[in-house]
Amino acid sequence: MDRRTFIASAGAAGAGALILGGVPVGAGARRRRGVFVAKTGSFPQGVGSGEPTTRGITLWTRLGGYNLDRKLFLEVSDDPGFGKVLYRRNVIARASTDHTVNVHLTRQKFLKPGEQLFYRFETRESHSPVGRFRLARPKDSREPVKIAFFSCQDWQAGYYGAHRTIAEIDDLDLVLCVGDYIYERNFYEGPRHDTLGANGDGEVQTLEEYRAKYQLYKGDANLQAMHAAHPFMGGIDDHEVEDNWAGDEEGEKVMDRRLPFERRRANGLDAWFEYMPFRRFRGLGNRTYRRFPLGRTAEVFIIDSRSHREDQPCGDQLFVPCPEAEDPGRAFLGREQKEWLKDGLATSPASWKLVGNQLMMMSLDIGGAPANKDSWDGYGGERREILEHVAERGAQDIAFLTGDIHAFFAGEVGVDGRGPESVATDFVGGSISSLGVGETVEEASAPGTSGPANALAPGTVLSNNPHIKYAETSSRGYGLLTATEQDLQVELRGVDALRETGAEARTLARFRVERGNPRVEIL
Repeated sequence: MDRRTFIASAGAAGAGALILGGVPVGAGARRRRGVFVAKTGSFPQGVGSGEPTTRGITLWTRLGGYNLDRKLFLEVSDDPGFGKVLYRRNVIARASTDHTVNVHLTRQKFLKPGEQLFYRFETRESHSPVGRFRLARPKDSREPVKIAFFSCQDWQAGYYGAHRTIAEIDDLDLVLCVGDYIYERNFYEGPRHDTLGANGDGEVQTLEEYRAKYQLYKGDANLQAMHAAHPFMGGIDDHEVEDNWAGDEEGEKVMDRRLPFERRRANGLDAWFEYMPFRRFRGLGNRTYRRFPLGRTAEVFIIDSRSHREDQPCGDQLFVPCPEAEDPGRAFLGREQKEWLKDGLATSPASWKLVGNQLMMMSLDIGGAPANKDSWDGYGGERREILEHVAERGAQDIAFLTGDIHAFFAGEVGVDGRGPESVATDFVGGSISSLGVGETVEEASAPGTSGPANALAPGTVLSNNPHIKYAETSSRGYGLLTATEQDLQVELRGVDALRETGAEARTLARFRVERGNPRVEIL
């Protein structure tokens, strides 16, 4: 069964679900340590898999309809109809984690690198939707690796048709979110603005409010279809907590602060770990940066550019010179994460080192000054240290996969973010639904220009930034990457976020990067 058939079958059962017949549960299995097996219940946020390795996977769901802890059963099969169950175990949907379930499945004989399996969660009388996953390819595999990457999916700003098109891609190894999976408040009055009333997608600060936000987002059938079809990994940006927060510094544009920032940040991160198919490692606190080898062809590094940074320099003003941004002592990743990334990029045996990167690594200059200090341009000293290190160590074939700015860019990265000598490439994959960059900065003004929207027009961007080879600032969508032993090919895809149904992906541009030559070729 290919993914298109799988998604079509799932859609026919409602909200991306494929509901199958039950498996009887004996009376003796109904209770364990005082926790009863759920009799009925629902799975309103679907299922998901994440963190694929050669030996394991994390499987996720949420049980609806209960206030107390309840036991479920997890089943795994090599058959979407579950004619043969390879594995079955008890899991607990705990009230303390909003009845979310994160199960790390590992070290089982039936788990083989690169092979596809199906899974579902079960109550006594019902099933979750069916999901499927594929473990990472064998460690010595040199097969091509295919990844979709996305960011910025403000719920009210548009529909999630892009996720339906990702779900239908048949041979993805991974879907990667590079930030802004949710928005902590409503920023745009888009086509879904009135769906829940004026405050239905309002500002969240308490843990219960963040949980409700994830329930809203993950209730979308197209997003559920993507999660059911592919393994997933992701990192955080600002909107998972608060717009433009930086380390211990609170953000901005808070409508009505009801909690101290430290408490709000903890709530946002707690909800993120609850609602993502990821493990929260003991002793590592809220650490979200991590790495995942996908055979010898590619290794994915996911960084966290919010939790450990200093505040944005120069008051975070747009389009103004900012010598402070080049201070080598200004922290962006923080010392520990910076050293982790430097060492990982320099020593990884993978042909391609792919960095899930929230904010643009390459510079974006307008009128002789960096346009945005809330990016690597605001932390140029640390950027230079990292890129000089990998260049000195002879590390090659590094590509940054970027989100945040609600636009599509492709270009080359020198140690100063520009050039002329390139040591890496950067691909910016637009937004799933959030408004384009020109629209979102319209209120700002640039001296000597007719406004930021015009300053960020593609022609202006390209004329001011010779290291940027492609710019498109009006479409929404995502990126699709294929890594091989010979090259990296990236396709930027646009999807109409204003269409509630029937949206299709169209190719905006295609690029190639040859191994050993960090230059972007437009195909």
